Amino acid sequence: MKIKTNIFILYLTLFFAVPAFSQESTEPLDNRVMYTKYYVSDFFNDTSKWAWEWDVVYRRQSQLGETDFWTHPLRYSIRPWIAYQYSKLSRISLNPIGVFLTAPRYPLESDLNRSFERELRTTLQFIHYSYLDRLNFTHRLRFEARWRGIDNESARHYYRFRYRMRIRTPLNTDYFYKNNTWYISKYSEVHVEWGPDYGTNFFSQSRNYIGLGYRFWDWTRLELGYLHQYNTRGNNAQMDVTRGPMFYLFLDILSRNNKRYNYSF
Repeated sequence: MKIKTNIFILYLTLFFAVPAFSQESTEPLDNRVMYTKYYVSDFFNDTSKWAWEWDVVYRRQSQLGETDFWTHPLRYSIRPWIAYQYSKLSRISLNPIGVFLTAPRYPLESDLNRSFERELRTTLQFIHYSYLDRLNFTHRLRFEARWRGIDNESARHYYRFRYRMRIRTPLNTDYFYKNNTWYISKYSEVHVEWGPDYGTNFFSQSRNYIGLGYRFWDWTRLELGYLHQYNTRGNNAQMDVTRGPMFYLFLDILSRNNKRYNYSF
């Protein structure tokens, strides 16, 4: 119980302290956004510990501080994964190559002259789950190798480490994995970057999210919430304060949905 209590205290500390990574001396730039993420996963067969995963991210943004966060594109990405579930509560995943198409953020008029960039990314991910009574904790660690602006002569290569702690709280049941469960999801994440082609804003990003989710079809979930994110620019003098709605669709074990309800996705 002492270990679980310490985990809970660590989560609360991280959740409320993450904005402190933003430097008070930086100029905040308002960036209204809409984030969406779609995730599908399944085991290769009923007895295998090996699984495949696929995620698609689609984001929109405002321009020059406006509130219409759906007007302009921000990012589109697609990533295939291979995963190994080596214990009931732990999984390691590898995305050999993910493709990202990203627009600059547009809070300033000078940003309008910047162009889209295409990025390739390799990601190694570790996820571990833990419980404190009805609360479901997720610890996610990611190590990313990034190749940004690959269509330009000045393409940049560097690395990023990400740590996210998430807590999900069932509302109408006593267990997060029960069907027809409504739940609250909260997480905080920090990003640290470094490498030969990187600048000096090492604590480049921190992110907080809170949302309401619903589990149905046993292995499918929807979430809608609010995101508040800090992105430090390379000059260390300006910071994009990114905020807006975020939508998730998770199909955690696709075959379980198909077998029970005879749907074809």
